[in-house]
Amino acid sequence: MKEISLVAPCLNEEENIPVLVERFLAAASAKGISVEVVLIDDGSTDNTWSAIEKEIANRGDCVVGVRHETNCGIPLGWISGVNASSGKFICLIDSDLQNPPESVFDLYNRYLSGDCDIVRGVRKPVEANPRARVIMSKTLNGLLNLIFGMHSKDNKSGFLLGSRESMNTTVKHFGEYRHFQTFVGVSAHSHGYRVVEIDTPFLDRRAGVSFLAGNSRKVIFEVFKDIPQAAREYGWRFKKKKANS
Repeated sequence: MKEISLVAPCLNEEENIPVLVERFLAAASAKGISVEVVLIDDGSTDNTWSAIEKEIANRGDCVVGVRHETNCGIPLGWISGVNASSGKFICLIDSDLQNPPESVFDLYNRYLSGDCDIVRGVRKPVEANPRARVIMSKTLNGLLNLIFGMHSKDNKSGFLLGSRESMNTTVKHFGEYRHFQTFVGVSAHSHGYRVVEIDTPFLDRRAGVSFLAGNSRKVIFEVFKDIPQAAREYGWRFKKKKANS
């Protein structure tokens, strides 16, 4: 069994995949930690799958590939990746290198220090973001904290590490969401997991085009529309906790 499985959904990320794999495996080797990278091709229309196959051929059992014939979205990519992984710990990461793969070990070390079940990276942008986007993001973050009784600094961060059990439970969901990835922290909190957050660098995309490009406001509004579904799926857990406290 590997110590850490890095689960990375990929949509048209052929240029980023070799860099992600190289940097993560190099950092793991320097620290003497056994790892694997699970790459999920989520219906890409470029050469992402070919890039994944090449990494598998070159890296052996350090790379695992999963292929979705059509685009299923990040949350189902997480589920497929967790199911295909073998690590004692699971770390979710975007494949666009905005979260440095070296930061995985910052999350891991914080986990080992105890007092938590899941560690989440709080995005600290290296470059300034548009003011309107920052305001909308902070408003959404505050609203989710208010509704679900949390104190998260960055509900939109999908950079998390935890045990197989905690991550497998957290990524599963039953409702239909436009953007479940925004509610992954809500899911973890609702299942009673202790989530701690640490600051991690957040860089500009290295290559390719984000699905958020030109659509960030639309996506945030769609997340607002997902809140009633999240309240139905997870709200009862909070009510039960409050009643028993």
